[in-house]
Amino acid sequence: MKFSAMLLLGQIQPITVSQIRSELTRIAPQAKFGDWASAPELNANSGTSTIAIDDEPMSIVFVPTPAEVTIVEREHFANHIWPNVEADVAEHTAYLLIAATRDTVDQRALLKQARAVTLLAAVIARLTPFIGIKWVSGSNSMEAKSFINLTENIGQPDMNAVPLWVRIMHYKQPDGLIGGTLGLHYFGFADLEYAAGSLDLTTVMSHAYLTSETLLRSGKPLPEDTIEIEGQSNVFKVSYKKEGGIFVPHAVAYISPSSGKKTWWKW
Repeated sequence: MKFSAMLLLGQIQPITVSQIRSELTRIAPQAKFGDWASAPELNANSGTSTIAIDDEPMSIVFVPTPAEVTIVEREHFANHIWPNVEADVAEHTAYLLIAATRDTVDQRALLKQARAVTLLAAVIARLTPFIGIKWVSGSNSMEAKSFINLTENIGQPDMNAVPLWVRIMHYKQPDGLIGGTLGLHYFGFADLEYAAGSLDLTTVMSHAYLTSETLLRSGKPLPEDTIEIEGQSNVFKVSYKKEGGIFVPHAVAYISPSSGKKTWWKW
């Protein structure tokens, strides 16, 4: 796995290495700025540069043409925090690509790599105007303002990871609301899916967010068992669906009402 971030641009604005170093120091004083292998300025003609942040090697390049990607986010993949994503993305004329260069599968290493890519993207996002950002393989696109707001405290060692790396999903169908996540599988966990009509939107969003955060911080998978969800009188059970769910083609941790007794698990 190699994490990447693509900043979609209306136009290219050159950035110097000294600007990047200064902004990184400002928002993340504890971060380690490694060797920079490139020209002293990033621009449309500077080619690919390499940089290491917190010992994570990354490449970075301005591309003066639109990205060859299709972002389709509608129906059950609708982007609820960026409803105009498709129209807005169509306006970009260039992009800046940040990509980790070291392949890794270890869970702790994946978290470290994703944080480094996020940190560099947050630094550059404050130095050049951009339309939005596309994470990994397009599972989590964010409008510029949202990304800036969500990375306000990116420099803190315990910075909350969920809004950046894991997208909380919801889709209303005839038999009720289905909720879930899209992105936990990048870190070795099964994504979540909530049975249709079992919970209201607020509860789905809150529980999925909290559970994802707990999984990423603890490194432990969600156990197959009955669980208690705060504010709910029903008991719920966790089972794994190997065939995948509505949001991902991978195995999901399926959360549904149960008639069993509550256990000590509370997420």
